[in-house]
Amino acid sequence: MLKISLKVVFSLFFILNPLAEYPAQAQNNNKICEQDLGQHIDTILENPLQKRATWGILVKEPNSENILYELNSEKYFIPASNTKVLTTAAALLKLGTNYQISTPVYYTGEMPRIDSLIIVGSGDPTMTTTKLEEVAEHLKERGIDSINQLIVKDDASFSEMINGTWENSDLPYYYAPPVSDIILNENTVTVSLRGEDINQPAIIEWSDHVAGKQWRVINNVLTTNNPEDNNVRLVPNWRESTIEVTGELGLNQESRQWWLSIPNPHQYFLDSFQRVLQNEDILVSRTQVVSDDNVNLAQPLIEIKSHYLSDIINTTNKDSNNLFAEILLRQLREENKSEFDVQREILTTINVNGETYNLRDGSGLSRQNLVTPSAMVATLEGMINSPYQSFFRQSLPMAGVDGTLRNRFQDSLGGERFLAKTGTLTGVTALSGYLEMESYPDLIVSVMVNQSSEGAVILRETTDNIVNTVARVMVCD
Repeated sequence: MLKISLKVVFSLFFILNPLAEYPAQAQNNNKICEQDLGQHIDTILENPLQKRATWGILVKEPNSENILYELNSEKYFIPASNTKVLTTAAALLKLGTNYQISTPVYYTGEMPRIDSLIIVGSGDPTMTTTKLEEVAEHLKERGIDSINQLIVKDDASFSEMINGTWENSDLPYYYAPPVSDIILNENTVTVSLRGEDINQPAIIEWSDHVAGKQWRVINNVLTTNNPEDNNVRLVPNWRESTIEVTGELGLNQESRQWWLSIPNPHQYFLDSFQRVLQNEDILVSRTQVVSDDNVNLAQPLIEIKSHYLSDIINTTNKDSNNLFAEILLRQLREENKSEFDVQREILTTINVNGETYNLRDGSGLSRQNLVTPSAMVATLEGMINSPYQSFFRQSLPMAGVDGTLRNRFQDSLGGERFLAKTGTLTGVTALSGYLEMESYPDLIVSVMVNQSSEGAVILRETTDNIVNTVARVMVCD
């Protein structure tokens, strides 16, 4: 009987499966001399699945001229959510961890029946129904029992709320909500269906009924007596605020859940606040949205504070929250200066060359964003030398542990040693961050791939394989 050693089996497996990752124990026994790293990475990229794609890679020791590997590091790439590294770095450097976004509330008239209640939006992305309930309780304690006019002031135009470089197919979904000065519950809502009566349309279930009114539903889902049926399909039309659902759903079965954006955030806020006030027996006669400075802000009443910037940045990077990133970018605006101009000035102070990136949004959803791997590494390196070094590092997802990296690098060398920002669009994958080394000085790694026909799973496997290969580097005599 033929006997094959375990070592031979492993060798054959990785020859036939070049995208597979070495088990952690095998990796520890296969260190790479620093001078040989390039050959190992080149071998990974020679796989037929990756040769037609465009790769950009930079591996550098921070605060040193030591570059371990470089490929197309000065070429532009669509960075996807790696954009958030530049956004959060600039916001942190300008505003600091303790900064809060304020939403002031004013009133006119005399209590208990005031003429108007005015909420001036400033883009707080952490505003929730719970916060509105606290405001309503405060009004009740002040003795207010009726409001003639509930006013929302939002200076963001429609063109500002909807980024013109985002794809229309993204707009109906939670990751591309309108970015307004007035935000509630992240301007998102979830919907699902439930089969209740045989041969009847399935029941539509919203996470928030007030938000659900934002969408007109064309319900063509039939409830059947077959418990295996669950093939509901949702087709949204953001421009017309309609969703069509089709398919069959078994009796007492629940469909999958869809996370949708809010088409009209102003109306959602007003409807929600009016309902909250009514729960406190405060009558609202009418509502209005204004965008000019002529509104009378006679008497301040209360100020609603956002979460601290440290929490907002942590959510932005860990969870790759697009809305939070867009709000952070807008907070950079100054009089007579766009947010992008201010961002460029700030990042220049940490030695990020302004010609190495060109951004059209703060989140990375735009395919018109262009960033070089060298810009990513320079930003990460610059933050090491900033007063916010520790916080910024910890705001990034930890490989194999949390955020968007919680399911990657499991039982591999990168696990719990790689703090990095992910990025994914169709045909695009990016991963940039800090790699803690065992047998070498810590490194900054940026890997980007564009123009690929492969799916996200394959691209991530290849990217992770590159990072794990870098993690095996050691100094050899």
